[in-house]
Amino acid sequence: MSWQDEAKKELEGIALDGFLDAYEHATGQNLSVLAAGENPDFVCARPDGTPVGLELTQVRRDSDIARAKRIRERKAEMDPYEMLEFISWQLGRKEKARVQRYTHCVPQTMLVFQLAHGSLSPAFCRMLEGLEDDFARHGFSEVWLADYSGVDAYGDIELCGLYPQAIYRHYERPWPDRKPYG
Repeated sequence: MSWQDEAKKELEGIALDGFLDAYEHATGQNLSVLAAGENPDFVCARPDGTPVGLELTQVRRDSDIARAKRIRERKAEMDPYEMLEFISWQLGRKEKARVQRYTHCVPQTMLVFQLAHGSLSPAFCRMLEGLEDDFARHGFSEVWLADYSGVDAYGDIELCGLYPQAIYRHYERPWPDRKPYG
């Protein structure tokens, strides 16, 4: 494994820690990491010992597009429509990878979209209303949006469950009234 791959896996591990804390807060379930890999990114165990794969995918703009948007429009964040388009595109790509490469490792895999250039704004959450069926057309056991935009200021992330129906909603940070950097 090259040093770049090792660095990428280390960053994914840091992102995973934040997601696991938020996941436990949202669902009451503690997932424990069994192994780090690539297909899927991590294998975890549910409280009953059932293994589940966990695939992390960053939602971000192409670097050239991001630079142009910052210069021309003074926008650093993706707008909700861009994020939704990217998520829909990646869901299809990740489903193909799940079928081809993940199912031989673990029977279930969770997909986590990490918002790197956007946030779970109220406008974005409203856009997701009524799209439950769109997120049901795949084989992932769960699909989550994880907002990392406030991790530096608040030390945690907030989630939005997309699939299955039982988790389909916005989950606030554990302490939403906390002051940033406090």
